[in-house]
Amino acid sequence: MGDFPLDVALGAVKQAGPTKAAAPVPSGVEQLERLSGTTLAHYEVGPVVGRGRMGLIFHATDQKDDRPVALKVLLPEFSKDDQEVQRFVRAMKTAMPLRHPNLIAVYGAGKTGPHCWEAMEYVAGESMTEVIWRIGVAGMLDWKYAFRMAAHVGRALAYAHGQDIIHRNVTPNNVLRETTTQTFKLGDLMRAKALEGSLVMQISRPGELVGDVDFMSPERTRGLTDIDGRADLYALGATAYALLTGRPPCPGETLVEKITKIRQTDPAKPCKFQMSIPNHFEGVVMKLLAKMPEDRYQTAEEVVKELERVGKMNGVTA
Repeated sequence: MGDFPLDVALGAVKQAGPTKAAAPVPSGVEQLERLSGTTLAHYEVGPVVGRGRMGLIFHATDQKDDRPVALKVLLPEFSKDDQEVQRFVRAMKTAMPLRHPNLIAVYGAGKTGPHCWEAMEYVAGESMTEVIWRIGVAGMLDWKYAFRMAAHVGRALAYAHGQDIIHRNVTPNNVLRETTTQTFKLGDLMRAKALEGSLVMQISRPGELVGDVDFMSPERTRGLTDIDGRADLYALGATAYALLTGRPPCPGETLVEKITKIRQTDPAKPCKFQMSIPNHFEGVVMKLLAKMPEDRYQTAEEVVKELERVGKMNGVTA
């Protein structure tokens, strides 16, 4: 099958004819796993390196530009839903022009056969989720690690917000640390929303609760559609908190318990878990976690400036 550009992805779905019955039919995930060792569009597909709600991520080689990429391939059933494909197209058009040292670049996207795919910069490193899992076994992480993560991702958010785009899915799983350069990069712009212009349409369904609830701001848990960049700042604070303490700020056994705590209960201060955290850095994290958006920092630029000040006070650069 050929490689379809984004603008005709919808047409490709509508033109697809009925499939012949086959038994047994492999699951969507099994179908995707079989892509390893094949070629999709102009990408030589390697092993699976990540799994998500919407599909799998492969380590692949871009044969056209001769470079490694992270190739995210969405589940086949996804491309059968016209509305889902429209959301995918809007998300990719939002993400592809963005370039920043602390954002994982999106190189391309399209539809080939039954598969919608996204080719991204390949980052050799680990996610903050993996780091937090390690903390649970080995003990607390040096606060400077969380500090640098917050500064790097804060700069990425300042850039994205400056383009009138909010991320809406800042979580430990979507922040990677490149092993060689030790640069933190924010990825997964699939849920990004353009705040103005031709990309203003809502990417997720109205009222839909999508993402890792542990890192959602109180306003996001209510399914509001008019959230702004301050929701990203809360999520940044929650991610930093988890790196400092080994747990999210408002843990709970059930979804209802988590949401109730996020809306109503102030988290314990990080110094309860790690005494070495400087007061000023703890103060930044706690302000990011304020329940009301107006009580947080109002812009990512403001957060970055405050973190730079904290760094100077403690002899740490980021």
